[in-house]
Amino acid sequence: MLSTVGLIPARGGSKGVINKNLREVNGIPLIAHTIIAAEKSIIERVLVLTDSPAIQKVAVEFGAECPILRPKETATDSAHMFLVYKFAMKYLQSRNATPHSFCAMLPTTPLRTVDQINNSVLKIQTGEFDWVFTVNEMEHHPYRAMKVLDSHHITPFHGVDAKIMWANRQELPRVVRFNGGTICGLAEHALNNDEYNIDGLNSYNTKVGFVEVSQEEAYDIDSEFDISVVENYLARRNNV
Repeated sequence: MLSTVGLIPARGGSKGVINKNLREVNGIPLIAHTIIAAEKSIIERVLVLTDSPAIQKVAVEFGAECPILRPKETATDSAHMFLVYKFAMKYLQSRNATPHSFCAMLPTTPLRTVDQINNSVLKIQTGEFDWVFTVNEMEHHPYRAMKVLDSHHITPFHGVDAKIMWANRQELPRVVRFNGGTICGLAEHALNNDEYNIDGLNSYNTKVGFVEVSQEEAYDIDSEFDISVVENYLARRNNV
């Protein structure tokens, strides 16, 4: 089997929830939910990529590797996540341990399942795809998005007519969005690019696959309210 390394990017700074990745959710730190799921999957090794010694300590306690803190320039509010993937692949390359691919999992999406991880990894290992993402149905259809023109006026963002905009949901095209469950890519793409070599015009000639998950499993934590939602969900799931 080809090698896939698990990557868990986890910054120390957080504005919505202070020390979010270390916050206890259902009895364990938030980041631990992702580490545990990754360790139960077919991923060979799990690396936590953080700028925080506190997160590094917790990551190791829960069985992940965290041999080095990531550079500050990859941990700012404006830094793109792709730089973290590139840093990780360069680190492994420098130790003659470049994998075939990687599977990134955001710790703020703690309700992913082991099956989701495995399905994503297997799709990338077959060689059929360059990138594989978990996606979920969009909570609000984009055809109903509005663009603000000024303090008094809005207009349809996509320029669709009223018949389409106000159609029943079942009549509209089915659309999904990326989420933080899994983001799998070939190591070579992270090493050779500075951003996802993907677009809607096929300029890069890369093949993109997906694994669909539920809206619940894709839930992202960004506030205290989100933490309460996830804790309640986990409590109900554990009692079933």
